[in-house]
Amino acid sequence: MDHPPDATSLLHHFAALKDPRQRAKVVYPLPEILLLVLCATIVGAEDFVEIAHWGATHMDFLRRFLPYKDGIPSHDALNDLINALNPKLFSECFIAWVSGLRDGDPDIVAIDGKASRCVSACNFDPLSRGIGVQN
Repeated sequence: MDHPPDATSLLHHFAALKDPRQRAKVVYPLPEILLLVLCATIVGAEDFVEIAHWGATHMDFLRRFLPYKDGIPSHDALNDLINALNPKLFSECFIAWVSGLRDGDPDIVAIDGKASRCVSACNFDPLSRGIGVQN
């Protein structure tokens, strides 16, 4: 039997975040919202409308990790909750998570795909693209 993947490895980095909502009024658990926001943002969602849309269309994927028994919150609810979180603490949690991704391979080099796609069309040297050197 296949076991669902474990979302704990990502979410444990955000465990220090406290849910600012009144416990009795919580419909969508904070871990579900964080997983939704992080996944949708990683794949290119740029605002809460896009995040909510991505979540609604990828519910099967999200439910591999967490139940999402009440579905996806509205974009307004996402906006309200994320903006109520402590931004400094969220940033620290995010940096800890990203740093944890690098532990196994500290020599990762990020490549800007937009610059490399423009190599022939723009007549730029891809290695010097970032500093503005033109062929």
